Amino acid sequence: MDEAISPELVLVSPELRLKAIAALPDPDWDAVLTRVRLRAAATAAPVVARRQRIPDLLMPLAVAVVFFVSVTLGTLVLTLIADSLR
Repeated sequence: MDEAISPELVLVSPELRLKAIAALPDPDWDAVLTRVRLRAAATAAPVVARRQRIPDLLMPLAVAVVFFVSVTLGTLVLTLIADSLR
């Protein structure tokens, strides 16, 4: 290819898209697989450690309980204040 192809034209024109893809070098698949495996190995350990600390369903339950208790106590306090001012 003699001239640069605009990214916008590649999105619109199928012929220019094929020319741009043909101009790209072939990827080194061994290097890509090595990077993906290293990234997967690096992120696998923290996920296992997080699951051992708190189960996934326990946190929303705890938030719901705290919300319920705070709303109930708030309503009780406001009721007592309203009754005392009558």
